[in-house]
Amino acid sequence: MQSLSPHDQGGLSGWSWLLHGAWHLVIQLLPGYAPTKGKEVAEWLGIDLGLIPQDLTGQIVGKETYPTSIGTFSDVWKCLYPFGQSRELTVAVKTIRGHRDDGLRLVKTKTLQDQVEQWKTLVHKNVLPVYGTTLDFGPLPSLVSPWVDGGSLTHYLELNPDLSLEKRHEILIQIADGLRYLHSKEIMHGELNGGNVLMDTNGNAYLADFGFLPIVLEFRTAPYLSTAIGSSVRWAAPELFEVPSAADAPPLQLSMESDIYSFGSIMLQVLSGNIPYHTIKRDDQVLYAIAKGMKPPRPETSNVTDKHWEFIQQCWSSRQGNRRPLATDVSVFLAAHNPG
Repeated sequence: MQSLSPHDQGGLSGWSWLLHGAWHLVIQLLPGYAPTKGKEVAEWLGIDLGLIPQDLTGQIVGKETYPTSIGTFSDVWKCLYPFGQSRELTVAVKTIRGHRDDGLRLVKTKTLQDQVEQWKTLVHKNVLPVYGTTLDFGPLPSLVSPWVDGGSLTHYLELNPDLSLEKRHEILIQIADGLRYLHSKEIMHGELNGGNVLMDTNGNAYLADFGFLPIVLEFRTAPYLSTAIGSSVRWAAPELFEVPSAADAPPLQLSMESDIYSFGSIMLQVLSGNIPYHTIKRDDQVLYAIAKGMKPPRPETSNVTDKHWEFIQQCWSSRQGNRRPLATDVSVFLAAHNPG
């Protein structure tokens, strides 16, 4: 478990900080607690984000001809942001696909800018910060965040199949700590999966793209969208695929509870090294398995103990059962079952 950074402390009232201190003390007193070993700090943690303007239009350089990666709803460009007199920050510019002649473009732009204003206040060592937006990449504002060299969690686990149980547990603690912070700010991630947890070259985890999916769904122009979950189907809660009870009901019920279901899937992935439903190759086949009520089977690895599997099942419990733990409960469990 990790303590708040100085930036976090500044954002809490006196009573909130006192309560957080008491909470962190409880965590440290749990059996098996061990603080994360000191590592090289990510470059953005040494930067006062308040010095970076929200509007970065005209300030991002190094754009290549084609994006670095292409997603379901957006593209990502690796660029540079000159910061200060002699420093350049490597940044990821995430563009939301849209139409130039969209009649709601100004409304969508205002929505995005309001969200970014809130996201810029989030500072936590396991949450990827949002620097601001730029209008140089498409019809809608593009999000500017730090570039993370280690790739996604899924990619990292594939490249490092021999990770120790202690290291896997450390990664889970970092992800849980970031999720607990977001939930404490009343922000649901909405699309927690192995592609939206980014890793640096030191093996530290950062939650990215939090709050992004609800905005994209709000921006959609077609009344039907077959890929609303995008690439998250293997990690997503089953209620997100249910048919609404009323014709005018929202098609997706994203919630803090659906984040917890996804964390259970992340926990399975980190401990086993395989993505959920890894024996099923196609996402549409995974959807069919979910429709039949199938869950990923328990992997044959000693990394997944009986206690781990029981907790994963609790994260995967039905929405109606109301047994999914809170993000704080996840942190308590991991601290109590630290293999170190």
